[in-house]
Amino acid sequence: MQTDPPDPIRGAEGADSLEREVLHRGRVFDLVRERIRLPSGLEQNLELVLHQGAVAVAPLTADGRLVCVRQYRHATGQELIEIPAGRVEAHEPRELAARRELEEETGLRCGSLELLTEFFPAPGFCSEYMSLYVARDLSPAGADRLSPDDDEELSTVTLGLEELIALPCRDAKTLVAAALLLRR
Repeated sequence: MQTDPPDPIRGAEGADSLEREVLHRGRVFDLVRERIRLPSGLEQNLELVLHQGAVAVAPLTADGRLVCVRQYRHATGQELIEIPAGRVEAHEPRELAARRELEEETGLRCGSLELLTEFFPAPGFCSEYMSLYVARDLSPAGADRLSPDDDEELSTVTLGLEELIALPCRDAKTLVAAALLLRR
């Protein structure tokens, strides 16, 4: 069952926020500097990325292969092979966000969507909470297909799970999805 993501704006559970300064408000995330006091009395100065959350979708074909996207990620300086993923829009249910991202990035729709797990991809500095789904019963979206975002350039690649794991795959959400699916 899908849970509501923790509220990162309230600070760490059991910690008191002593001071907070917003350094940047952006389209994708906000950057804050915060001083907190842990229950032990220890004070920490943190720089945090506040993110409204994301979804990722592991689209499985009828023969058990994973439909991935290949796209350039400037922060890494390279193209990565990843499962479709993206931000959850304000007030958007996570399952709908997952279906939207699947269609925008791959041109596919799914008959079934199952929540695999939810996790924090980078909890040391980022509040992003990701819901990871597996999509089955895939079919082409058709003429009314949702298009990728204007700033996205990607192509699809379909790989077996073992084949994906054998690649020099460096995308964490994709590795989590493949590992969980291989355990099933």
